[in-house]
Amino acid sequence: MHIIDIPQFIKTHITKRGKSLFEEDIHKYRNELAAEISGKSVLVIGGAGTIGSSFIKAVLDFEPARLYVVDTNENGLTELTRDLRSKAGQYIPEDYKTYPMNFGDPVFRKMFVKEGPFDIVANFAAHKHVRSEKDHYSIEAMIDNNVFKAKEFLDLLTLYKPNHFFCVSTDKAANPVNVMGASKKLMEEVIMAYSTEIKITTARFANVAFSNGSLLDGYIQRIFKKQPVSCPSDVKRFLYHLKKVDRFV
Repeated sequence: MHIIDIPQFIKTHITKRGKSLFEEDIHKYRNELAAEISGKSVLVIGGAGTIGSSFIKAVLDFEPARLYVVDTNENGLTELTRDLRSKAGQYIPEDYKTYPMNFGDPVFRKMFVKEGPFDIVANFAAHKHVRSEKDHYSIEAMIDNNVFKAKEFLDLLTLYKPNHFFCVSTDKAANPVNVMGASKKLMEEVIMAYSTEIKITTARFANVAFSNGSLLDGYIQRIFKKQPVSCPSDVKRFLYHLKKVDRFV
């Protein structure tokens, strides 16, 4: 079996770009970014996910003094640490810690108060899939996590203010047609209500190709496990992009 090099596959066959769209901006504002990040204390919530871990790798290029990562995925945190330690030349601050916990739990508050304050706080923790609103229990959990826990966290941040707070949202928050999108729209409204007290920025992300839990990631898992590649039963039409690919490398 050929091992699929996902980053190279995306560059070659999907984005058809050899470098990040942000590369020029990062180079242009490198001095400003270094002033904001170098030697600072960083807390990343939901850092074991696809976007959160990418954010961490970008931040580490500017050598923060402390990096704390929180995520409910214990194995994901382990893989993040292994990934960072396995990359040649990767900077990792001496004060680097991972915590498998929910940012809405009392133990998180204990950690935050004891180990803080943090200069930069980034929150990527969210219920992000429409499929997670399959019943009223799941919907309640989604709203609690995306809205109420976000508010409780912001209340905590007003007591221990960071220099900068960032929170990720979704494109489905624009004119939402599902509960997930509506919950993220509510989250945005709640977050910006605190913008006079805390420096806040947020960004809406669309679906990320090959991210954890995405269809493309699921296809790769099915192929590795020699299982059928499935799709929802109500799909009537497919759009094909025909291009010869000799093999996955």
